[in-house]
Amino acid sequence: MKEEKYDIIYIENSLEKKGILKLIENEETVTIKIFLERFSLEKHGENYFETLLEIRKELEKKYIKLLCKGCCKNVYPSGMASSMGLGRKAYILTYGKHAKIDSLVDIFEPCLVEEYGSIEQQLKFFESWIKSLEK
Repeated sequence: MKEEKYDIIYIENSLEKKGILKLIENEETVTIKIFLERFSLEKHGENYFETLLEIRKELEKKYIKLLCKGCCKNVYPSGMASSMGLGRKAYILTYGKHAKIDSLVDIFEPCLVEEYGSIEQQLKFFESWIKSLEK
């Protein structure tokens, strides 16, 4: 079992706050535990990106924004990135340009509040990015 611990910034009620993120890898699954000021959450999954999405679903109901690259509007993993490295890496996407290895980021790296996107915004950006490559 491998465990990592990070400080994480989040936005709640327009205020920037600090929380703690724990990432745990077992043979079969990954676990994300997040400790915020008022509560904590724990989710399990096959890879970190999908598990982060499950955490975000709960946080979005409470209007909480995690400020990490995996929550940026223009960041999304490829199928290969999701399966390799347990989904810790995703691409920063640019309209009309194919994703390249130098645009890979760790989904738990910090990001700016301006880069944040909801799950829906992130998926819409990804879908429109795919269409932008067809031109």
